[in-house]
Amino acid sequence: MIKFFRKIRYDLMEKNKTGKYLKYAIGEIILVVIGILIALQINNWNETRKERQEERDILSDLQLDIRVDIERLNYQLDFKKEMVRNYKNCLEILADKKEATKSEFMEGFKSILQVGDVSLNTTTFNNLQTTGEIRLIKNKTLANSIVNYYNTDLGAWQSALREYTRNITAPYVLNFDYLPQNTFEDSRNNLLTMTGGPEDFKKPGKTLDDYKEDYFIINTLRQKTWNLEALMLRYSDILDQAKNLDKAIQKHLDNQ
Repeated sequence: MIKFFRKIRYDLMEKNKTGKYLKYAIGEIILVVIGILIALQINNWNETRKERQEERDILSDLQLDIRVDIERLNYQLDFKKEMVRNYKNCLEILADKKEATKSEFMEGFKSILQVGDVSLNTTTFNNLQTTGEIRLIKNKTLANSIVNYYNTDLGAWQSALREYTRNITAPYVLNFDYLPQNTFEDSRNNLLTMTGGPEDFKKPGKTLDDYKEDYFIINTLRQKTWNLEALMLRYSDILDQAKNLDKAIQKHLDNQ
């Protein structure tokens, strides 16, 4: 093709057709410019397509992380709702609003040293921040929602519950009475049970009346119930946020 154009230029110059040569030269320049513009446009299309695919991959990974968060939040909400039900039942027993044996009381009291936290799955988001690839999310409203979600602070309420349980409740309860027997099922479905029961040791355990007359036991149940209910409200807010973000990402992916 280049030889063909070169031959045309040579023939026009040889025949001293300057006017036609100039028109031809201008036309050739225009063709070259058009070719360059087309090449640039194709390159832009390829880059745009590449960035769109990268954006889809990023959002899909974020969506998977968020769905893991939803599962964790739902699990912890159910777990803590059960704890609150148990503690309120224990308080009714201690207030003589409900008749029960010590064994029935301990069934609800046995989780008093348990806490359970939720940590958002930030793996993909942290990588986006480190690499700067969050800029690939073109929908700025969606990008801001993602950033706001991962800046959610769960630490204060979780820390309050954890520190109160470990530093205040645990030392007292461990010195007050025998811990109720707890059974734990591991990942292989093996049941793990605490070694020994109160009947194996010389010191007698406390009676239900001892629990009813102990200010600390009553107050720690009240305090933990309050902490749990406040934390559950926070979990519910974040769960709603996670579900809405999941839907927003899916809508964006569907519209691409």
